[in-house]
Amino acid sequence: MKPLKTKNHSTLALYDEFFAQRDLIWVELTRDVVELATVVRARHGLRTPEALQAASCLQLGQGHLFFTGDTAFRKVAGLNVVVLS
Repeated sequence: MKPLKTKNHSTLALYDEFFAQRDLIWVELTRDVVELATVVRARHGLRTPEALQAASCLQLGQGHLFFTGDTAFRKVAGLNVVVLS
């Protein structure tokens, strides 16, 4: 949000480049993901959007990384978090 609010076009371009990668996995919000997000939210106190993001990655399995700028995701057991600065 910060690059968008501050109109940081160079950072926004980097985000566009990242999300255009061919090996990036897009996860559909299925019933299973939503149910897992409910558990994540209850156990870790994340807000609904963050719980949905965490659940989306968790349902992919242990071999996947979750990139974020939010250290709160580190408390989610089983989520392989990479905090970006």
